[in-house]
Amino acid sequence: MTTPVFLFFSTMITALFFVVGVTIGWTANDFLYNMLAKNDILHPEMYDDDGMVINEELYSVKFINEDEDDYY
Repeated sequence: MTTPVFLFFSTMITALFFVVGVTIGWTANDFLYNMLAKNDILHPEMYDDDGMVINEELYSVKFINEDEDDYY
């Protein structure tokens, strides 16, 4: 086998293994992250002192820039 043919096939095989490895790694990482991650994690502000979720009505605050009042 000549040198250019050998270099071509070795480069193509290396690229193929790289693409397959990235694809398998990406898929495995996504699967493990979804399997191990908890979906019910909330912000610490949503829990009371005992660690239970607060089931009361929550208040919100809206800050208005006084310069923006003239445009409405």
